[in-house]
Amino acid sequence: MKDEIYSTKDEVPHLPSMAALQTFEKAATLGTFAAAAAELDRTPSAVSHAIKELEEQLGVPLFDRKGRSIELTPAGIQYLETVSRTLAELRIATGNLKRHRDTNVVRISALPFFTSTVLLPNLNRFEAKYPDLDLRIETSNSYADILNGEADIAIRFGEAHSKGLANIPLIKVCGQPVASPKYLGEAPILESPEDLKNHTLIHVRQNPSAWSNWYASRADDKLHGKRELTFDSILGALDAVQRGVGIALAMHPLIQNYPGYGHLVIPVLKMTSDQSVHYNFICQKPALGDGKIHRTLQWLKESVDFGPNDK
Repeated sequence: MKDEIYSTKDEVPHLPSMAALQTFEKAATLGTFAAAAAELDRTPSAVSHAIKELEEQLGVPLFDRKGRSIELTPAGIQYLETVSRTLAELRIATGNLKRHRDTNVVRISALPFFTSTVLLPNLNRFEAKYPDLDLRIETSNSYADILNGEADIAIRFGEAHSKGLANIPLIKVCGQPVASPKYLGEAPILESPEDLKNHTLIHVRQNPSAWSNWYASRADDKLHGKRELTFDSILGALDAVQRGVGIALAMHPLIQNYPGYGHLVIPVLKMTSDQSVHYNFICQKPALGDGKIHRTLQWLKESVDFGPNDK
């Protein structure tokens, strides 16, 4: 019996584009076309159009549309599982190839304050200890996509939310109010948390509830300063503190490495250890077996050694 030869296009399904699959995954996981558009740097209408084209290509609806809200259909739920797993594997494989290509390069993505107080002060020690490694630091308030190979290591708050990522706590930080001697010399008395209501409180946009959480652990009422200012980053907030603008909530013990700490910026009241969070070391799980990643982790552990009670 002769082998059959199939020549009709219907026998071999035409796969959707990578862009279409990524758009579908973002929309499905984020829950709205608008959120997916913001993440992908596209317009909501472009995302909606891309999803519609994908549905037409597949011949099944992936979403139930209810006004501005969307909900996965049973077919969409099943398809998302396969798409997410496949994209995750591709991201890991891509990252592995990039690491293999740049065997001596270590790329770290870290928040600005961690970079300023931990990475930069210890950079010379890294270069002296590992002269064969090329450490590249990206400072950003946005977290790098480790699975997609945007960086080898990320230093971030919170745990990793993917089974493909390793999450190692580096250091525990907690809130410590700080102000400048200039401000304290001109401002009302500050002896208790309740006195903060008579002062200018400086907030950081990324963590707008930090002051409220710190105060809630010490008092039963709400905290509202006489004046309140908000900055995009903790570094901007601390710059305002140095200028005598108000009081900010810094991160102990990292604040100890901040330039000017102890004379331009000084601690006031007490820190709140029961409101602590961790900076975590994030990388792909297979990367933990990579010598350059392991050595970088050891350097980071040494760099955040502020004392036996701070880990």
